[in-house]
Amino acid sequence: MTEEQPARGPGRPAQLSIERIVSAALESGTNELTVRGLARRLGVTHKALYRWVGDRDGLLDLISDHLLERVLVRTAETPADNWRAWLTSFGRLLRAEFLPVADAEVLAQFPRETGAYKELQQRAEAVLSGPELTQEQARDSFAVFLFTVWGWIAAEKLCAEQPDHERTFAAMLDALTRGLPSPPSH
Repeated sequence: MTEEQPARGPGRPAQLSIERIVSAALESGTNELTVRGLARRLGVTHKALYRWVGDRDGLLDLISDHLLERVLVRTAETPADNWRAWLTSFGRLLRAEFLPVADAEVLAQFPRETGAYKELQQRAEAVLSGPELTQEQARDSFAVFLFTVWGWIAAEKLCAEQPDHERTFAAMLDALTRGLPSPPSH
């Protein structure tokens, strides 16, 4: 994801940035979010905001992609010798970024074929693929892992009053990574 503004003609400087759009959207809560309402909140015309996001789905993609970018920055580019530790760390980072801010709309949008998602998928395939797992098997294994973690985050949002989410999340990650086949060390 880039911080560059969409192509524009002459006129005054852009008042919008990805950071500003995402911040305002998360502050207002995405379940009630409209492009026109967000534009008012940002003090710009809805047409200016549409140039950045296209439509509401584009806005939700932007939010998800931005949060995934934050996960990617903190996820090791090159996996350690222990792929289970890499996946566990990724799962914890995903939960840490999305759980505090994402509501049902953002959770329903993920994962989409955004730039950050594609980069994340490539990293995971590099971690998992090798002589024991084909690239397709690595992609499928990561999809199972990702959707399981994602489902956990959604369930945790719905059942916030349940005790000890931290412990049970750690147990779920452990059980999930123990169940995946072991690719060779890198």
